[in-house]
Amino acid sequence: MSKDNQLNDQATQLRQMVQEVSETENSADELERDDKDLEMDTDILNLPPRKEVHRHKKQSTRLKIGHPLQRLLFIILLLVLIIAGAYFFIGEELLSGTSF
Repeated sequence: MSKDNQLNDQATQLRQMVQEVSETENSADELERDDKDLEMDTDILNLPPRKEVHRHKKQSTRLKIGHPLQRLLFIILLLVLIIAGAYFFIGEELLSGTSF
C-alpha cells in the first residue's frame, strides 16, 4: 500500500502544479483581455474623415537623387577639390612663369 500512497501523493502534487500553472495563464489572459478592452474604447464612428486628417499633414520637400547622379556630383566635387588644391600649391608658379 505504500506504493499506492506514494503514487497518490505524486498525483496530487502534479495536479496542484498543473492547477497553479493554469491559474497563472488564466490571469495573464484576463490582463490581455483588459488591455484589448481599453484599446477598443475608441469610438470608430466618431473619427474625422481621412481627407481632413491628411489635409493638415506637413510634407517636407524631398529631393530624390538617383545613384548615377550622385556619382556624377561626387566626381565633379572631387575634381573641383583637386583643381583648387593644385592651384593653391602650384598656381603661383604657373602664373609667374607665364608672365613675360
